Amino acid sequence: MTDTLRQSRSPLYLQITEILRQSLSRGIWKPGELLPTISDLALKYAVAKITVRQAVKILEAEGLLESRRGRGTMALAPPQPRDRLYLGTRLATLVDMYRSDKPELDLLEDRDAEIPGKPLIGHLSQNGYHLLRRTHSRDGQTYCVISIYFDRVVFDQHEARLRTEVALPILYDSPDIEVARARQTFTIDKCSYELAGLLSLTVGDPVVEVRRVICDGNGTVLYLANVTYRSDFVRLEMDLLA
Repeated sequence: MTDTLRQSRSPLYLQITEILRQSLSRGIWKPGELLPTISDLALKYAVAKITVRQAVKILEAEGLLESRRGRGTMALAPPQPRDRLYLGTRLATLVDMYRSDKPELDLLEDRDAEIPGKPLIGHLSQNGYHLLRRTHSRDGQTYCVISIYFDRVVFDQHEARLRTEVALPILYDSPDIEVARARQTFTIDKCSYELAGLLSLTVGDPVVEVRRVICDGNGTVLYLANVTYRSDFVRLEMDLLA
């Protein structure tokens, strides 16, 4: 354990904070139970007592612990877990999830733009693309930053709704849009400096990077989205027999 903690560039007190936070999350200490003493925790993790005290204070501020004079440190009832977004592996499943998701949308960019890099499938449209870059938030917490590139004709036809609603159900349900192929990739990455401020994370925190593409029957890319999610807001579930 000592070598593991020392190998990380993260300050020791933050590592101890995360160890205790995970222990609380996994129910190692139930609400109302006392944690081991500061001295015992310091001995277990081979750190100074002040390091453990710093970690306990952070968890007290998060409402996970309570220190009582003469009694010790008590585990408190954890906050209600948030509902995570289910990142389905089928387009229809993903669309159904987004139908019931009504996030707050905050626009960051709104302009004609070229798609960066090569799309996962298909070829680029001769119509050009319009970019909407925005954040999605729920209950005051931003959970993703998304850059969406729409085929210019598609955007012009559905501009009012695409500006104010989640895009996938609009595209999927529109009779004038042919959705012939769709693909997405998932990558676990580290949060960048720019996105850290938007997502209320620190640089290097884990994030989920999603790249999603929809093409028509001619293989023309109608929609391409690059999405960065907070890792604690999403889950991936797959039916292995589907």
